[in-house]
Amino acid sequence: MGAAYPLLVSIPHGGDTIPPEVADIVNITGRDIFYDGDALTREIYGFGTRVDAVIETPIARAIVDVNRAYGDRAPANPDGVVKTVTTDGTPVYREGMFPDDALVEDLLQRYYVPYHGRLGNRLESRNIKLSLDCHSMLEHSPAASDRPREPRPLICLSNRGDRDGMPVRGHGPATCPPEWIRALAESLGQAFAGGGRVAINDPFAGGYISQHHYERERIPWIQIEINRKLYLNKVYFDPERLRVDRGIIRELREKIFDAILRFLTVL
Repeated sequence: MGAAYPLLVSIPHGGDTIPPEVADIVNITGRDIFYDGDALTREIYGFGTRVDAVIETPIARAIVDVNRAYGDRAPANPDGVVKTVTTDGTPVYREGMFPDDALVEDLLQRYYVPYHGRLGNRLESRNIKLSLDCHSMLEHSPAASDRPREPRPLICLSNRGDRDGMPVRGHGPATCPPEWIRALAESLGQAFAGGGRVAINDPFAGGYISQHHYERERIPWIQIEINRKLYLNKVYFDPERLRVDRGIIRELREKIFDAILRFLTVL
């Protein structure tokens, strides 16, 4: 085996664990967590020692969302760093039992701060040339969104720019050069030829992790979202048991990784 590629992979929403601090007060079930989070992304993007670092969290995003700002709190934002409801509107906690300020701070110190600390420590080593924030997305936008039930692309790449990857005035800097995100989009389009559209900054422009850490360390970031229809479909997925064919997970991991390597050769 050769040296690892100088990539950092962040997988913020792949966790499915309810931490003990709130286990007695949550309302959500394992099924709720499966559909609310980015199910199986720790396996899909688990490139292991082939890259410099893979940073993930076992904690469910409904409990602590590391892709939100530290101060992005309920009740001002029900979808903030510690959530009141899931993406489909299910209350996360039993009635009247949302964590108080002290418990919220405890959760963030235990699970949020260490995640960002690991990202920052690795990026500050200056060995990383590109960081990828890795997600999955629903096949259609949620009913409560600005564009309810709208079909989503096969893959969305984001750098806080426009649909060509160019910076947008008022949105802050693009988190990677436009030519980089376009090259990765082309490589992924070749890998998934015939499967659907690879979009740039549509429907997502990039989240807190990529923006925050780009502004801190100035190492390029690209957010990747793959459509869950690639693996949560009637061919590969048993919705009763929440089981997915492991073969499709391996196939997706290798196809995505190969596309990333082709992109790197272009750079």
